[in-house]
Amino acid sequence: MRGTARTSHDSPATEPYRLAADTIGPEEIAAAKAVLDSGQFTMGDRVREFERDFAEWVGASHAIMVNSGSSANLLIADSLLRNTSSRQLLEAGDEVLVPGLAWPTTVWPLAQLGLTPVFVDVDPATLAIDIESARSAIGPRTRGMFVIHPLGRAIDGPMYADFCATEGLQLIEDCCESLGAHWSRAHVGTTGLAGSFSFYFSHHLSTIEGGMVVTNDPGLADDIRGLRAHGWVRDRSDRARWATRHPELDPRFLFATVGYNVRPMEMQAAIGSVQLRRLDEMLFARESLARAVKGWLEASAPWVELIGAETLGSHSPRDRRERVHSWMTLPMRLRPGAPVDRKTMVKHLELRWVETRPIIAGNLARHPAVAQVPHRSVAPMASCDALLDDSFMIGCHPTLSSGSLATLEEAIVSLAAL
Repeated sequence: MRGTARTSHDSPATEPYRLAADTIGPEEIAAAKAVLDSGQFTMGDRVREFERDFAEWVGASHAIMVNSGSSANLLIADSLLRNTSSRQLLEAGDEVLVPGLAWPTTVWPLAQLGLTPVFVDVDPATLAIDIESARSAIGPRTRGMFVIHPLGRAIDGPMYADFCATEGLQLIEDCCESLGAHWSRAHVGTTGLAGSFSFYFSHHLSTIEGGMVVTNDPGLADDIRGLRAHGWVRDRSDRARWATRHPELDPRFLFATVGYNVRPMEMQAAIGSVQLRRLDEMLFARESLARAVKGWLEASAPWVELIGAETLGSHSPRDRRERVHSWMTLPMRLRPGAPVDRKTMVKHLELRWVETRPIIAGNLARHPAVAQVPHRSVAPMASCDALLDDSFMIGCHPTLSSGSLATLEEAIVSLAAL
């Protein structure tokens, strides 16, 4: 997305403040070139090294890299439907609770695999699933909950886990927006059965395209390793067991399940390993920018709320496990009594070269694509609808030029004149 072109009287800004910023530096480029020089391009040792390091970083037993966060969500859902253990976790036709405030890739895999998404409202403070709305939506076929940790914020994992245990639901976590966030020192994605992460260009850690599944369940980990590569057993820890069961088949080309081809490339993993080493530094920079924007808003436009600002202390935590919010973007909401409406506010920023967008996809249940799949929605979804009317977000970047930072500061400070 590009900001509205400014005219000579709009602003003294000289460089746009974009929704996304490039974090690929010389070390990442050198790592990618080394892969090209090696001749090993598809999934191999670099992927396995990145998986080990990522699992250790988030505190999970297993990490399985795939080609995108969308694929990570797809494989999690599939592994719950067609697992090779004796457990039957979900069946086709079962319902899974999802937040109305969602990106489509949390929801589409459920529908594509024969599950029924049930849209529920969100808590206006956290932007995560509202427990009471979820409780009101439970029906006889409701068997799961797919929570989203929204826009960098870790949600109260134990609270959702207790709710799911009480209601007999399988808990899975979409963490694509919240790498680096923790609740009670536990990294997002490590409370439920599995968690997904995205390494898209604009996310906390970028492999340009890429994703990861983490889980503490060895059976699910093996199934997901197979699912990402046609159902092949070669990356499963229990491949010898499958070979013993089927001595008539070549163990090098043995398929235990159906599957996909959503494997990552060595180049993605090489870039990811460099980015992982830089991640603490980049998280610190994102949080520092959020703190600065909070201050500018309080001074110039106290009628604008930086959603999640209450999680910001006076400085970043010394221990990364104390970080509750990792600030993927900067979501903002107009307070009651604001002197302008959302449309005017967005236009003001765009004219001053600050790009804006809706918060995630707004109320996804209202998008026309949802009518193409079986689903349910609770009513009302007042918080999701309100976000369409009074909220928006801008980028939050770990690397900024002085020009783009000045553009952002000038645009926010000038709100005082509205």
